[in-house]
Parts: sequence; C-alpha cells; structure tokens
Amino acid sequence: MLAAAQHLFAERGFHAVSVRDIAAAAGVSHALVHRYLGGKEAILAAAMRRNTQPVLDKAAAAASSSEAVPAMFRELLTSRREYLKLLARMGLDRVDLEAVGPEFPAYVRLIELLKADAAQSGRELPDPRVLAASLTALVIGWAVTEDWLIQASELDDVDPQAIEASLGIILQSMVDSGSPPGT
Repeated sequence: MLAAAQHLFAERGFHAVSVRDIAAAAGVSHALVHRYLGGKEAILAAAMRRNTQPVLDKAAAAASSSEAVPAMFRELLTSRREYLKLLARMGLDRVDLEAVGPEFPAYVRLIELLKADAAQSGRELPDPRVLAASLTALVIGWAVTEDWLIQASELDDVDPQAIEASLGIILQSMVDSGSPPGT
C-alpha cells in the first residue's frame, strides 16, 4: 500500500491523489488503507519514513560529512529516486509540512556532521542548514531532471558512472568549501 501511495504521490502529487486511488493501485479496499495507514497525511508521512531509514543508516555510520555525503546521496540516487521525485513534487505542490508531520532524521544527522566538521577544521560555516539544503536540492533536482539534462547537455554518450562520479565531486566540493564564496 505504501509503495502504491508513494508512486501515486510522486507521479500525480499529494493533492491529486485520493485514498481510493491508493487502494485501487494497491489492489485493496479503501477501508483497508484507512485501517492500516490512516488518512492521506498519515500515508504520506509513512511513505516518507520508509525511505528515511536507509539514508539515515548511511549517515549514522559515517564519522564525518565527507563520508556521509557520498554515502547518503549514492543511496538516494541509486535506490530512492522515486522518493526524491516525491520530495520534489511536495515542494512544487507546496504540501503543508506541518499537516503531514514528516521527520528528516538523515537531514538532521547531516547538519550535525557539517557542524562538527566545520568546528574541527576551524572553517566558517554561517548556517550548516543552508549547505545541507543546497546539497539536498542538487540531488533532488538532478534526480528528477536527469534524463532531460543528459539529452539537453548532449551527455548521451557519457558513461553513467562518470556522470555519477562528477556529481560526487561537485557534492564533495560543496562540503569541502565550508562557506559560500565571498564570506
């Protein structure tokens, strides 16, 4: 049921999907969906939680942001693309996060690591939330526009692993820079 909900929310958006739509896609009655998952907001929050733990596991195992960022974003780009599409759709559709009540523990862990790394290295990091949000935005944006970007940039002949490696370098350079240009 959650897989069906996630797919529909990612494809059509939260506001355009009903519990009946989710039930039909899952091949169950809408009463069953309500009984086990609740209303639409609870279903969306549950769909998000099911994707959070694997990314959090990657972040929790890392001792630094330099370890966490590639591991987290590799997990997202290789195994959680539909989740990234769901996040993008939520942003575009302006889903009220307070109504849904999602938690982002992997994001919180990333911020903790960025703070710790900046303190340890003596770098200025005005607000690590901005860097964490920027890293996340880059990965979400790449995931939802990759096919179009590859075609528009005439990268069709480039090995996908080379593209992934380049993206990793960009993400790592964002982390390593510590502070935005001009600060």
